Amino acid sequence: MNSQYQLVKFFKTNWEIFVLRFAGLLVCLVALIPAGTGLAPARHSGTSLQDGSNGATAISNLMREPGGLFRAGRYQEALQKYQSLRDVARSQGNLDYVARATANMGGCQFALHQYQPALRAFQDAYRMALDAGDTGVAAAFEGNIASLYTEMGNLDAAAQWMKDSLARVSGKDRADQLAKLQIQMATLLARQKKPEAWEYFRQGMAGADRAGDLELYAFAWNRIGEEYLKQADPEDETASLDPAVRRRLLDSAEAALLEAYRVRKLNHLALDSSYRNLGRLRLAQGDLQSAAILLDRAVELARHPQGLMPTWDIYHQRGLVRLRQGRLDEALDDLRVAVKLGRVWQWSAPPDQAARIGTEGWLSKVYGALIEAGNLLYLETGDPALARETFEAAEENRAGSLRSLVARANPDALPAGFWEALDGLERAEVQALRTTGGAAGDSLASARARLVSVEASLGPAWQTLPEKLLDRTRRALGPDSAWFSFHLGDTNSWLWAVDQDGLALYRLPSRDRIQAQIRAATNSIREDQPSAAAAGESLYETLFGSLAPRFRGRSRWLLALDQELFDVPLAALREPPGGRYLVEAHSTEVVPGAGYWLDAAERRRPPANPSLFVGVGDPIYNTADSRLAPPGRVRHAAMFAFELPGTGRPNPSGSLMLPRLVASAVELNACARAWKGDHVLLEGAQASRRELAGQFAREPAVLHFATHFLEFPGKQADSMIALGLNPANEVDLLTPEEIAHRQVHAGLVVLSGCHSAAGEVLPGTGLLGLTRAFLAAGAGAVVSSRWATPDDDGALFAALYANLGTGTPADAGQALRAAQLSMIRSGGRRALPRYWSAYFLVGNL
Repeated sequence: MNSQYQLVKFFKTNWEIFVLRFAGLLVCLVALIPAGTGLAPARHSGTSLQDGSNGATAISNLMREPGGLFRAGRYQEALQKYQSLRDVARSQGNLDYVARATANMGGCQFALHQYQPALRAFQDAYRMALDAGDTGVAAAFEGNIASLYTEMGNLDAAAQWMKDSLARVSGKDRADQLAKLQIQMATLLARQKKPEAWEYFRQGMAGADRAGDLELYAFAWNRIGEEYLKQADPEDETASLDPAVRRRLLDSAEAALLEAYRVRKLNHLALDSSYRNLGRLRLAQGDLQSAAILLDRAVELARHPQGLMPTWDIYHQRGLVRLRQGRLDEALDDLRVAVKLGRVWQWSAPPDQAARIGTEGWLSKVYGALIEAGNLLYLETGDPALARETFEAAEENRAGSLRSLVARANPDALPAGFWEALDGLERAEVQALRTTGGAAGDSLASARARLVSVEASLGPAWQTLPEKLLDRTRRALGPDSAWFSFHLGDTNSWLWAVDQDGLALYRLPSRDRIQAQIRAATNSIREDQPSAAAAGESLYETLFGSLAPRFRGRSRWLLALDQELFDVPLAALREPPGGRYLVEAHSTEVVPGAGYWLDAAERRRPPANPSLFVGVGDPIYNTADSRLAPPGRVRHAAMFAFELPGTGRPNPSGSLMLPRLVASAVELNACARAWKGDHVLLEGAQASRRELAGQFAREPAVLHFATHFLEFPGKQADSMIALGLNPANEVDLLTPEEIAHRQVHAGLVVLSGCHSAAGEVLPGTGLLGLTRAFLAAGAGAVVSSRWATPDDDGALFAALYANLGTGTPADAGQALRAAQLSMIRSGGRRALPRYWSAYFLVGNL
């Protein structure tokens, strides 16, 4: 049997499970420490009352009532009771019960999906427990925080909080809480695809069995069933599973989910998540009738919640069943409800960037299902309101986190400790680049978790939803412009084309078919293979072949891309049969989304120095460079002004060193000559943070980086800009996190190095990395590269700046097109699309 899909043997009389390896786990968490059950034994310290005192006894008795309300699903009433108890405890100086009541308030808010106030309550209770020296209670609160971050999809932060909780819990607290913490840790490790998750499941279920905690025992079985269901889900990466393997996975999921249902049913426990998961199982098995019955029951229970599962997901699952049944009207009704409820859930998310991106990923599936149902119904009815609705749905969830990040980009408003936390993250990233092994990875995860914790005080996470997107987009487009919005789906993909005259909807092949064409075209163009022309024509025909002539006639194409489409060298696609490159007929500008584009137009202002070109290149990357300052000479500080005095970085062993980019100086000088205005070139020792910060403040028309771009260690594919050596003889790295929280009001940012556009592409969120970071910081547009490019004399960029001129950064898309056309006409190697089509423009110009 394939070891990747080893099966757990389920025994009704034995909870024991064997260790195996498995993939992610859908999270529908209950509060780790249920409100009202007592987060830890009552231990009082400081000014709190002693056990046995009348005040403490009275408060302890009063805690039982809201606990009962919580277990009955009456969360709002329980919240009000806990608020009153907190105030009473505070008036009596009982800090222990103030912390407990505060944490239980957070549990109620968690149940009500009010995640920001819940996180604040958990963090306040955690700080109070630490101040009182009560590490056991603090450990329980850390588990609650981990639970919340898991709900939002921020697994790195959740795992770090959970590790701290497991390490801290001790004494009677350990006996009371350990099983819950172990099962929660198992869930996190499962979603991170780590095989040790099963040992945590085994230990946690053993603890639940010993304690007679049937609710926790059933919860664990439900989690295991969800995992097998996810492995077998044809919408996931396992879609190509052998049918026999998939059946075995579904059988294992069924055994676990039925055991969870049996325990819950016999013991009168909440059944909503069981009905929901069994409905998902029947859907995966193709039994649509049973799936519909089970999910009808789940929806009925969701109207009177007994658990903490987000209600939007239940409507989403029933909408998927109705979609499969061809009940398009009913499916669309369910999915509209799911989207509305999902928006509320998303708005309540913690304000850190990882949580924003996580919620976009969860809800992208809901939006995708609504788009499929609405567009299929449009094809049946021809109702233009449906095409409008699906276009606006696609754009509403596209790059929403970027919109909010841009709107809140004010370095002065960042919380205390932000820059120190960011500096710690950068140090950990440098260490991870230099070394491999668990210690570096753990330090990096810890640093990321600390930054997330600091960001938690930023405030509301989301901008208001963009309204009347279609009408506003049409009005904002020029007469020569067309907007193309893509959505890639498992069964169908879709293209909305918009111009001043209206909207048209086109049905495209499935994501898998398009993805295969993308790979063929991109690889052949990048490698200059003989098949490049044919592959480019095939992909062009798939994406744009059905367009009405009016759209093909527009010279400026604005494209809102989805998933693998970000990899496509669009300019190098060919019009069939044997026709011209796309760039010969159109300029192409990638736009994060319609909402972002319209927001940017409203806040757009010219840079303060519209005739200034700033180039950064040929830094000092290693100690063998003859330009390195001799010992004793004072060089520029390594950090921006936000560094605290005396926090210079130590000189670590095995310092990161890079080869010199000699040709980058030639490139910068060629660009400066082509530019028709003033220029500043930061080369050698001047390619430093301090000098760059000064140029950021000047707001130049152009910022051009001819540097090394290094990829993040681990799963992140984002790049970092490598500046020169700092006083500790360490390469200074400018990260996306840091850039995104600066103010960089440049008209155009050009990243000319290899793979400078590297970044994870996430559903709903789009392309991460340096491109997104500079847009968040205020840049008008960013030019970057999809693949490795030759380190030559910068002919392409010299042509770009010669066509751009001064004071006209809004023409960057046309200038890039003109530069690419000049390369085509120049002959030789530069005429090959592998050279000029690596570069593309993203922005709001």
